[in-house]
Amino acid sequence: MLRYLLSLSLFMVCLAAFSQKTDEELTKEEKKLANKGRPGLSVGLDLSPFINHFFADERFGVEANARYTFNRKWQAVAELGYENVDLDSEAMNYTSNGSYLRAGLDYNVFRVEEIGNNDNILLGFRYGVAVQEHSCPRYTVKEEYWGNYNGSFGASTVASHWGEFVFGLRSELLKNFYMGWSVRFKSIINVGKDNALEPYSIPGYGRRDRSSNLGFTYTLEYFLPFRKK
Repeated sequence: MLRYLLSLSLFMVCLAAFSQKTDEELTKEEKKLANKGRPGLSVGLDLSPFINHFFADERFGVEANARYTFNRKWQAVAELGYENVDLDSEAMNYTSNGSYLRAGLDYNVFRVEEIGNNDNILLGFRYGVAVQEHSCPRYTVKEEYWGNYNGSFGASTVASHWGEFVFGLRSELLKNFYMGWSVRFKSIINVGKDNALEPYSIPGYGRRDRSSNLGFTYTLEYFLPFRKK
């Protein structure tokens, strides 16, 4: 699946390069905007939660994003999502429902050689926070000598924080329509804990038993340019 997505991204970049206007076709205003970068707002959807659901059916989520482009180099990004986890195993039953917000900046390191190319190679950082309600209606501690112990934890609400380093590619496939992917290195900062129950999974971060995680996003975005008269 990952190989397919990367191949599709490469195809998008090639297609976008062939679809760019020549210098003769660009107006003075377009040339000026192309050299400085087009300011504007992008809104989009991340497809990775739907892809992850095929590999881990106990998890289901959805994520939307907004990206404000200041100029060719700098972009401010916010990503808002929801995740549900319903795990039922021999060792425990665990449920979690929560929302998360990631916000940060991306820096475009792509050096443009032709006017009208709006593709991006991005390095960035995100700060993430998640609030979730979780519970463990049943857990079992196996003990051969004394016998198994069964217990439970009631519902509680906790908040967690983490940071992310981002590397991504973003390409204008059609006019103002972008597709892209990113790889995230996530590191936990603080984990909410109540009633001695720590989250099994943190919305937007992933499994809690790891102090760091790798993440992946695959997004569709539509760009709304802001043009000055």
